[in-house]
Amino acid sequence: MLSARHSVSASVALVLALAATPALAGCSGENPIGGIVEQATGGNVSLGGTEIPTGFPSEVPLADGEVQFAIAAGEGDSRGYNITIMTGSQSPLEAIEAEFADAGFESQVQASGADGVGSVIFSSDAWNVAVIVASTEDGYTANYTVAPVSATN
Repeated sequence: MLSARHSVSASVALVLALAATPALAGCSGENPIGGIVEQATGGNVSLGGTEIPTGFPSEVPLADGEVQFAIAAGEGDSRGYNITIMTGSQSPLEAIEAEFADAGFESQVQASGADGVGSVIFSSDAWNVAVIVASTEDGYTANYTVAPVSATN
């Protein structure tokens, strides 16, 4: 069981989960969830980019690939992130686990499925990270939800 120190903040996780649904935006060019997320965060949110958000922690390793969606929510010690990366035709799950171990993160919870898909929760003294690897028609994606430990205390 995760301690309170290493649990992901429900409000940050909810905001990031809602924002991780860019498909809901359709073709209109505007994310309809934006208003809800902005109200929940007091306007401290950056939605829908395809670049790693400014301030993303350098100590959190990311898989190589093309950023499909990126968000930052909150500010200061409460700033959280959600990033989805298209990683290619091979599952990145084992490499991701190795990169986090090399970066000093502990693996808290792991659920692996068939064909290289799965999820892992990592923690360090500063960050909680949930990574979900999924298989799509175009290859594999890795989705990262990153929350500072200070936001969960």
